[in-house]
Amino acid sequence: MTSVCVFIVFLLLLEQTKPAVCKTNSACTDKMDSMMFQVIWAGLKSLKQEPNNHESGGRTTGGVSYIQWGRSTCTSRNSELVYDGYTGGSSYTKSGSAVNHLCLPKQPQWGVYDEKVNNNAFVGGVAFDVHDIDIKNFLFDNSKYDGYSLPCAVCHTKIGSSTIMIPGRKDCIGCWKKEYTGYLMSGWPGHASATEYICVDADAEKLKKASNWNDKRMLYSVAAKCNGILPCPPYVDGREMTCVVCSK
Repeated sequence: MTSVCVFIVFLLLLEQTKPAVCKTNSACTDKMDSMMFQVIWAGLKSLKQEPNNHESGGRTTGGVSYIQWGRSTCTSRNSELVYDGYTGGSSYTKSGSAVNHLCLPKQPQWGVYDEKVNNNAFVGGVAFDVHDIDIKNFLFDNSKYDGYSLPCAVCHTKIGSSTIMIPGRKDCIGCWKKEYTGYLMSGWPGHASATEYICVDADAEKLKKASNWNDKRMLYSVAAKCNGILPCPPYVDGREMTCVVCSK
């Protein structure tokens, strides 16, 4: 907008100086008109090439990132892959374990370190535990997923400026756009470690199978619980909870 205003002011000044410079000389006036035409043409070309930042709120870059748990790629056509890696977490047996999950990159970079093993905080792999539920050819397929670690993908979408995870939904609400859909998973309530809910892709990939459960974080399906406060219906006791990640 500023460039347009400056250009218009320049043309007005040029037009006002024409009588004073040329007076009654028609050849001079014609030359001035030719100059003005060239200036206008050059200005229009310049304005056409000027980047339009108004459509993106004055920003040349933007967007928002999110993690697609259980996948090594971003499945939404609106998103691009930042990096893929391994789903990481702390131990399910330790009460002081970190709650959140991390998407660990495939190529870590080290700073100062001491390689001796101690009792400090740590991050390791995360594995599915679906031994008490078995739905064939699905995320809760015991023979397919139980004991396997899972990948993750950090994704970036340029369309929106925020993302939300909606539990109990397969579709987004209103004008929010779907990035991926899946099922809520978390740790087991009987374990010492606190945990968090994450949305694992319904068509999750699997990586390495664990030989034991030592120093690992485990993921279990999450079911609705009619505990006298949650409205049932529409919620159904014992039914696995869906989830969807949306952007806007």
